[in-house]
Amino acid sequence: MTLAIDNKLRRLRWVLVCAILLAACQRFPTTPTVKLPTAEPTPTLIPTATYEPFVPTATPIPAVNAPSWGEDTTLYLILVASFHDSDGDGIGDLRGLTEKLDYLNDGNPNTNEDLGVNAIWLMPIFAAASYHGYDTTDHFTIRPEYGSREDLIHLVEECHKRGIRVLLDYVMAHVSNQHPFFQDAYGNPSSPYADWFLWYDEAHTRYKSFANIPIVPSVNGDCPAVREYALRVARYWMDLDGDGDLSDGVDGFRCDYALGLSHEFWKEIRSGIKALRSDFLLLGEVWSNAAEIAKFYEGQFDSTFDFPLYYILASHQDAVGRGVLGGTDKPGFIHASLVQRARLYPWGAQSVIFLNNHDTNRIMSTVQGDVQRAKLGATLLFTLPGTPLVYYGEEIGMAGVKGNGQPYWDEYRREPMDWYAAEEGPGMPIWFRPDDRNNHPHDGISVEEQQGNHDSLLSHYRRLIRLRQSYSALRRGSYERVEIMEGPSTVYAYLRQDAQAHLLVVLNFAREPAQVTVNLGSSTLPAPPWAASDLLGQRSLPPIRENTLSLALEAQEGLVLELRRPH
Repeated sequence: MTLAIDNKLRRLRWVLVCAILLAACQRFPTTPTVKLPTAEPTPTLIPTATYEPFVPTATPIPAVNAPSWGEDTTLYLILVASFHDSDGDGIGDLRGLTEKLDYLNDGNPNTNEDLGVNAIWLMPIFAAASYHGYDTTDHFTIRPEYGSREDLIHLVEECHKRGIRVLLDYVMAHVSNQHPFFQDAYGNPSSPYADWFLWYDEAHTRYKSFANIPIVPSVNGDCPAVREYALRVARYWMDLDGDGDLSDGVDGFRCDYALGLSHEFWKEIRSGIKALRSDFLLLGEVWSNAAEIAKFYEGQFDSTFDFPLYYILASHQDAVGRGVLGGTDKPGFIHASLVQRARLYPWGAQSVIFLNNHDTNRIMSTVQGDVQRAKLGATLLFTLPGTPLVYYGEEIGMAGVKGNGQPYWDEYRREPMDWYAAEEGPGMPIWFRPDDRNNHPHDGISVEEQQGNHDSLLSHYRRLIRLRQSYSALRRGSYERVEIMEGPSTVYAYLRQDAQAHLLVVLNFAREPAQVTVNLGSSTLPAPPWAASDLLGQRSLPPIRENTLSLALEAQEGLVLELRRPH
């Protein structure tokens, strides 16, 4: 009985399923299958090669809000006494400097007879006890030999017309022992200036001084009155004509011996100055290692001098024939220094790079008079990341080695600018010319002897400065070392790139020719093909094959090549 019922139920389910399927077929009638002819396969086309543009790595928001013009600058360092003399007393002055501004920059970008610098840094111009000015006696007065405040106002006006910014040496860590404030405080604990200095005894007769030199007593930067005074000095020179418009005043300070004052001092100075003018440049002299320098970017300086790189290039401020430029060290150390800077310094930090300055032997002495090697150093200077500094006379190859102190020291590194072959002529300073000086008449080291000579060191500097101004990649672009597949370790190659240009720099620091193969494929340079052109000369270059470039370099030769897509 049960089995019969189950069979009936199974048959009923089968009927229902068939009915449902039939209804579905009537609702969605099937389309007859039509066999279509097989289509011929479409050939796979090889697309035309597309070249991805170079996209720079995004940069984080700067931790250091430095004026952007600092990166675009070529800075020129001047000892006013040694530059140009307007009144015939043998000492350079502010009017004399103004008369020679067209040599530095005539304001016309279409000319090439000027050097092309766009910022100058003046060693101390305030009243002082010594010729160099770092022992100030009055922060509010121009030293009489240099002229007057009106002369400085006129100089700044004429500089600004030509697109030249002006930096003054801001010397606050010490003063002269002839300064009236120190004179009043010495041996007088009740003096209103007693707290302005650092004393070793209660009688205020033993005091701290810069490098233990008695004539330059150290200033107590932690004294509130000192900080207010320092800000008053800053405001005075920022607003030269006293009209409240700071745009016609000086444009920055080179802050001398920053290590002599506390971080808190410099933070307060920065805060006060930036409140007055945000694009005012604060350049700190922190003569130390990279780790110590990095600390001075914390709310203090916009830029500092790259002393670690300098020591790799020259070995020591008093050395001759040493370091990478002297030929005793390999250029790979340069790369290590740049990597260290990038890792330790905060984003937005600017750095001034230099081959020499007023406290070092001149570069021409470092390379022992080798003009070709001096040219190589200059090519390096203007193509590395950083703001290049040119020390007056460097561009014509003036020599300078520190003296033995009997009686002169740094005067030999600060000799008068050689304008004339005979070292005689209108405006030629003659304040320092002992018989044993480094530069002499008719030695080939003068503006007159090099002017118009395409192969001269002066012409080389002019080309390099214009090249850096023409290519933003040399001012703000990325830096990347490029592998040398074949060749000696004395050859150093790197790329400077941005969205507008790809520049390859190849430098041979050996004193003999070198055959090298540069591996562009190991870099971030976009995919080939590429062709290279020489930006500094008319050199014919081989084709770039399989992303490598083979070069036969002359001894001590430096190339700056632009990489472009072949036509």
